[in-house]
Amino acid sequence: MNGANIAVVDLNLLKAFEALLRERSVTRAAVTIGVSQPAMSHSLTRLRHLFGDELFVRLPHGMEPTPKAQEIGMLVEVALDRIRRALDLQHGFDPATTRRSFTAAIAEYAEVALIDRLTRRMRELAPDADLRLLPLDFAATPEQLDTGGITLAIGHFRDQAPRFGRRLIYRERLCALVHRRHPVLASPITAERYVAWPHVVMSPSGKAIRSIDPHLSARGLKRRVAATVGTYLALVPLLRSSEMIATVPSITAATLAELAGDLIRIELPFTQFVDVSMVWHVKSEADPAERWFRDLMAETARPLGDGARD
Repeated sequence: MNGANIAVVDLNLLKAFEALLRERSVTRAAVTIGVSQPAMSHSLTRLRHLFGDELFVRLPHGMEPTPKAQEIGMLVEVALDRIRRALDLQHGFDPATTRRSFTAAIAEYAEVALIDRLTRRMRELAPDADLRLLPLDFAATPEQLDTGGITLAIGHFRDQAPRFGRRLIYRERLCALVHRRHPVLASPITAERYVAWPHVVMSPSGKAIRSIDPHLSARGLKRRVAATVGTYLALVPLLRSSEMIATVPSITAATLAELAGDLIRIELPFTQFVDVSMVWHVKSEADPAERWFRDLMAETARPLGDGARD
C-alpha cells in the first residue's frame, strides 16, 4: 500500500483484518463480526489488494499470517483499540459488549497471584475483551505509560512522578522456599540460621540486593547471595540441586511448592512484607474503560495477601 488515501479506506476492512488475524479462519472470522462467509472472503480479497500482500496463507491447520500481516496487525490492533476508546468516552463503557484490549505490565509474583481470578472475572464480565500482560520493567515503565504502550503497571512501587496515580492493592508476606531435604529444616529457623546458608535471588535485572537486605543489616546480619535467576520457575531446579534458600512472596512460594512437590515453604523468623501497587498515567483518569479495569484489578487482589490496604 503506497500512499493510500485514508478517506477511501473502509474501516470495516480493518475490522475484518483484525478478526482474520485473531481467528485464522474465514468462517470463524465472519461469525465474529457478524457477516457471511462470502462477504468475509471478499473483504480478504480487498485487503490483499489494499496492502499488496497475500496476508494469509492456507495451511492444513488454518490460515497462517505472513510476516507483513503480523506487522500490519500490531498497528491495526492499536488503531482500532484507540477508536474504541474514543467511542467509549462518547457513548459510555459497557464491559459486557466491549472488544477492547487491556494492557498491563506486571511483576511475575503478582501475575502468579492474580492471573487465575483476573482471567475468570474478565470472562464473566467482559467476555470479548482481551488481556495483555507484559513483564514489568521498572526502568521502562514511565515511558510505556507515557506513550500508551501499557495503561497499568503492577508491582512494588514506592515513589512516582506526579503524572502517575498509584493505589496499593494488596500486601504479601515474604517467606523462604527450600528443598525438602535442606538441613535448615532440622530445627526451628532463626535469623542467624537463615543467613548462614547461601541464597538465590530472583532478579531479572541481576541485582542481588533486595528489600529484605536492609532489614537484615539493621539486625547486624548479612546473607550471601550465591546466585541470581531471571524467573521464579528457575528456582525449582536450583533449589533441588543445592542447599540454597530462596526468599519469595508467599503466594508464589505456595504455587511453586505445589507444582514441584518437593519444595517446602517455611515462615521467616521475622516479618517482612512486599506491597503490591498499581500505577497508571493520570491522562487515563477520565477513561471509563480504564477505570473499570483498575477497579477490576483491585477487586481481584482484595482477598490476597496480608495486612492493610490503602
